[in-house]
Amino acid sequence: MSLLRPALVLLAAIPVFGGSWEDVQRIAPDQKIEVKTKDGAREKATFVSASGETLVMREANGERSVAKAEIAEVRVHDAARKVRHGLISTAVGAAAGAAIGFAVCPGCANEGHGYKYVGPGIAAGAGVGALGFLTASYRTVYKSAED
Repeated sequence: MSLLRPALVLLAAIPVFGGSWEDVQRIAPDQKIEVKTKDGAREKATFVSASGETLVMREANGERSVAKAEIAEVRVHDAARKVRHGLISTAVGAAAGAAIGFAVCPGCANEGHGYKYVGPGIAAGAGVGALGFLTASYRTVYKSAED
């Protein structure tokens, strides 16, 4: 009984994480999207419209319709996502660097040297954390239940 409850909660949450086709229909026109088809191909395009069974997107060579049955995933460009992830990972990296810098020589403060490794630790940690700015700027709005 104790394992059944978490399993049921996870099963109930699957539609929340996957999104619904109605979310695709609410995408604003001219929004950048990425569509992954069930055969594994990924296409970046501009959203035009979506009906109950098709998605219309504009590519470099014109507009194209894709049937809902062929779509595995739809992702929408969200520039704020990249900035948010970058700032969070930089802050986490700086904090980890400060902790490591302090842990390298915890007795240095007693010797009159202060926290001489904390500054370089913060810089190194923030530098590594800044790699978070390279994360994907797309968020998933629809994922097929068949995947």
